[in-house]
Amino acid sequence: MATNCLIWSRPFCNLSVDNLADVLDLLQRYGFPETKWHQLGLRLGLKKNTLDAIENNHPHDVSRCMTECLSQWLGRADNVDSRGGANLDSLSNALRSMNETAVAEKLKHHVLINIFNN
Repeated sequence: MATNCLIWSRPFCNLSVDNLADVLDLLQRYGFPETKWHQLGLRLGLKKNTLDAIENNHPHDVSRCMTECLSQWLGRADNVDSRGGANLDSLSNALRSMNETAVAEKLKHHVLINIFNN
């Protein structure tokens, strides 16, 4: 991990853009549909204008939009800090608020396993 803390064993640890590939991998592994990137961005605290700009810059490229959305979140753009910041706990909360409970549970399970292993 490129961050100074063990993100997988501390759910409140602030993430950075250096963690982008890891977050993308986790969401893909646990079945989050990339087509919901816009809704996820809103739940994470990104503004609609930011998300619309991403969509306009990458039309018809859902994967790239998802990547850019998470990059903005990890960079703590817009209202991310008011939604708990860029950490695994706020990601899990956003997923739950979208009724992506199974993905959120798998993410929490992943974190708990790593807490006990470290």
